[in-house]
Amino acid sequence: MKTVLLAEDEATTLRFYQTGLRGLQGWRLLGAENGQKALDLMRQESVDVLVTDLQMPIMDGFSLIAEVHSRYPSVPIIVLTSMPEGISFERARELGALKVLSKPVRLSALMEEIRALGEREVEGKVRGLNIGSLIQLMNWELKTSTLTVKSQGRVGILYVRGGKLIHATCAECEGLEAAYRILAWPKPEVEFVDTCRVQASISLPVPEILMNVALQQDTLGAEAPQQPDDPWGTAN
Repeated sequence: MKTVLLAEDEATTLRFYQTGLRGLQGWRLLGAENGQKALDLMRQESVDVLVTDLQMPIMDGFSLIAEVHSRYPSVPIIVLTSMPEGISFERARELGALKVLSKPVRLSALMEEIRALGEREVEGKVRGLNIGSLIQLMNWELKTSTLTVKSQGRVGILYVRGGKLIHATCAECEGLEAAYRILAWPKPEVEFVDTCRVQASISLPVPEILMNVALQQDTLGAEAPQQPDDPWGTAN
């Protein structure tokens, strides 16, 4: 199931969209009343398409577009606005919006745009490969990418520039701690785009990071209680 996130400060308008878009089969709808709430949700949830207003309190649509384009470059953005076409439309596109639609918008047209953008293929997908091995390969090849990592309902982002792991974020934390957590996740699914626009927060070299992850996993394995050979006590 795919997810569309609607950022709209007018509660009545947000409910209208959420009700009208229920016809999107195979899609889950999330709502946020401002840009900051939308970013907070995106740290917790996997979002496939963002639909946002421009005029919102706390964090407006322009700032939200810029942040999402930087942190989540694989997420396509649709703008819905009552602002007149012109400079505001161009600015939204320059910041990273793929579509800018004038309010009021026909729900059928909006659903078509959401479906079309949700079906776009990301630049790359990886399944089954250990995430540490993938980061090591990117380090050797001096790759630049933003990786979205999914594992057992969790979502994390790893940012690689010139082969160096420079930043990471997941629901609980950011930076090196987030990198350690994500790199230890089992059976990850990874999507990546060949761009990285965030500021660096990690300075450790990749081999040292991967060695620390391996040591942590070894320590956790050694501390786990040993199960008896016959836990049900059936052997005589």
